[in-house]
Amino acid sequence: MKKLDISSQLVILIFAILLFASCAFSITTIAFASDIAEKETFNRLSTYVLLVNSKTGEQKPTNFDMNIGYFIKTETINYQHLSKMENTLTVEDIENAANAIKNNNNTNNIEYIGHAQIKINNEKINFAAYTNDNMQTYTIVFTDNAYSKRMIYDIVIKINSLFLIIMLIAIVVIYLWSNRIGRRLRKIQKHILSLPKNNYESTYLDSYEDEVGDLSRSVEEMRSEICENEKTKQEMLHNLSHDFKTPIAVIKTYAEAIQDGVEDTNVSATKIIEQAELLKKKVNRLIQYNRLEYFNTDKEFEDIKMAEIINDIVVNYKHQLDNITFNVDLDENVYFKGFSENWYTVVDNIIDNAKRYAKTEIKVVLRENRLRIYNDGDHIDQKFIDSVFKPYEKGSNGQFGLGMSIVQKTVDYFGMNLHVVNEEVGVSFIIDDKIVEK
Repeated sequence: MKKLDISSQLVILIFAILLFASCAFSITTIAFASDIAEKETFNRLSTYVLLVNSKTGEQKPTNFDMNIGYFIKTETINYQHLSKMENTLTVEDIENAANAIKNNNNTNNIEYIGHAQIKINNEKINFAAYTNDNMQTYTIVFTDNAYSKRMIYDIVIKINSLFLIIMLIAIVVIYLWSNRIGRRLRKIQKHILSLPKNNYESTYLDSYEDEVGDLSRSVEEMRSEICENEKTKQEMLHNLSHDFKTPIAVIKTYAEAIQDGVEDTNVSATKIIEQAELLKKKVNRLIQYNRLEYFNTDKEFEDIKMAEIINDIVVNYKHQLDNITFNVDLDENVYFKGFSENWYTVVDNIIDNAKRYAKTEIKVVLRENRLRIYNDGDHIDQKFIDSVFKPYEKGSNGQFGLGMSIVQKTVDYFGMNLHVVNEEVGVSFIIDDKIVEK
């Protein structure tokens, strides 16, 4: 079965709704029209009964616009004009109607115009009576349901015809509107399908300020992000291969020198071990970066005592750096939410980055919801500030790597904020709670 487009689906849906509404409306209209017709019938009969009663003698009017008859009862007169109704009423029927009208008189007025509806021979007959002596004498006018039926038919036909016209207009308008929306959506679909073929270079924007326009702009934002990610991916792969190629080349060179006997074995072995350790470190960071995509979101965060982690890392670097002074100011009672291993990686990567740029000092300050790691190196160019945490983004001095990207993704996952500040002298990397103002 062929799939219906959105325009056809909307038209079918609206048609079904309107069809249901029209059925309900017709039923309601019939009930409404019946009520109006019944009231109008009794109003006319009330007028006619006064008209008949106002005439004297036997010259009573006969040219009514309803199919009626009337009966007059006085002390001296019993006058009956019979209409062309199918039912011929007897004097007994008239008396029954007069009694019914009398019983319906709840006003206690002697002069009274009353109404009654009595079923005679399976047809409803409407009566209106005028009396001024509590139905001792009276004038009764009566009619069948022909007038009511005509009125009901006219009202229902006119209202339903109007409703049908409105329904048809609504269907046409909705079809045109939905068809227009469908065309706009098909253009967006065609654009999306064409993106892989033209390497995400083509652009398309729907200019309308509605949901379809928002969708178009979202697709364009996605396309731009894909292009940017693809560019970053290519640069990352290029830089990654370059980053791994250097230690591998050094290891190969020293191994060949040992093999050819042109280099001291101990010196070469030392260099090979150094480069192997460097390569191991790079591989570990790449693994760490990839593992960030698979954080266990079901595992609850722990309360990590940050002072212990910072002290362990600082001790390790103090033995490596003779020309750098570490100034540490730690609040021993500060805890960060997260996992110990990941926070260790965060602090280690920031300090490792700081030692490459620091001239004489690295300062670590830990307070409630805030960790600041400062080095007195050169400022970071403002144009590189926003790209510091991108993977393998080359910095202002030409260096690149994964360390700071790992830091940014980890800190963000733990619900904290990471930003870089160029101080009056040097640079600070600050981790703080996202509700704390910078």
